[in-house]
Amino acid sequence: AAPAEPPPRATRPPPAESAPAGGGETRAAPRVLKVDQVKVDTLMTLIGELVVSKNSLPFLARRAETVHGSREMGREIKDLYAVIDRLAQEMQAAIMAVRMLPVSEVFERFPRLVRDVARKLGKQVELVIEGEETAADKNIVETLGDPLLHILRNGLDHGIEPPDERAAAGKKPTARLLVRAFQESDQVVIEVVDDGRGIDPARIRAAAVAKGVIPPERAARLSDQEAVNLVFLPGFSTAGTISDLSGRGVGMDVVATTLEKAGGAVSLDSVPGQGTTVRLSLPLSMAVTRVMMVEAGGGRLFGIPMDQIAETVRIPPAAIRRIKQAEAFVLREAIVPLLRLDSLLGITGATGAEETAEAETEAAVLVVRLGGALTGLVVDHFREGMDIILKPFDGILAGIPGYAGTALLGDGRVLLVLNLKELL
Repeated sequence: AAPAEPPPRATRPPPAESAPAGGGETRAAPRVLKVDQVKVDTLMTLIGELVVSKNSLPFLARRAETVHGSREMGREIKDLYAVIDRLAQEMQAAIMAVRMLPVSEVFERFPRLVRDVARKLGKQVELVIEGEETAADKNIVETLGDPLLHILRNGLDHGIEPPDERAAAGKKPTARLLVRAFQESDQVVIEVVDDGRGIDPARIRAAAVAKGVIPPERAARLSDQEAVNLVFLPGFSTAGTISDLSGRGVGMDVVATTLEKAGGAVSLDSVPGQGTTVRLSLPLSMAVTRVMMVEAGGGRLFGIPMDQIAETVRIPPAAIRRIKQAEAFVLREAIVPLLRLDSLLGITGATGAEETAEAETEAAVLVVRLGGALTGLVVDHFREGMDIILKPFDGILAGIPGYAGTALLGDGRVLLVLNLKELL
């Protein structure tokens, strides 16, 4: 008898692009290049240095006009600066796109967290996630992790009611917890919305007084929104007992501190009995900061972050009103407190004849928005805006309040960038 033939071996079909059928064109395979993050960060650093270098051209153009008397050369330098500025912005955008990550990198761990915490607390919660494809700089996405964790744990513990309490209030036994991400201008915004019991301003005031966070007379003067914002103070908690979820006085203050360090902000809106919305906003990138330069204290230059500036106005001396020991002015039917930047910084302003001349001219006022409130800063002069690489203080200078750091100007001078949240 003839020996049995061995069974045929399974073979993998050749790739479609290596042998096109019927003479058709090959289909290009996806081209993905794995690059070490350090190399991408190096590129980002180099584009930052390019931004600083191109800022020297306007100073060179001004020098060509004033020192050498050549307007034509100054105009040519400005034209060249416009071209280099456009190319630098395109390069910066291209490199930032490489560093972009979707927020789903953070959101993907929330379903299990919410399920485990809700089961532990005996609550029924439906988690809804929207906009997980929204992208931001890798460092920003990584910054979002801990703040969102604190917000979700606080919402599950304090905000959402047990099923029987929800049923008694006419709500569905299952609460809805929405985590939504979207891009707004040059900011990435994360909103955490629940339909729980909300925040009772009266309870917040009572807890703040009982824990010695604020005195009773100040608590009585707070509006409902100001009372709700007390949850961001260090050491504040409304929990009666300490657990692994709440009662330790850490949580929302960590959220506010983390976001402020990253150049972002957090706001809270709550309606008792209906729910709470926590809104986080962060810049898309932390690599390059845009500031407006101003003069104060007799010609000293300072930088103000553009995202904190609402507008610039000039007001006549007669429009400045004095209320007790403070100054204010009216801007579109709203009273805006007025502060003088040189006094805030403790530096010497104009004296003698200069002070007399300034008293007769309009005051240059920079209107800034902090925490939803407007404040006017009187400066000597407005200067141009520019992109900078912000270098935070380190060493013995790290603890100086009121300053975010320094930046190198195109003419070699060092620009002090102010931290208005600390200064005001």
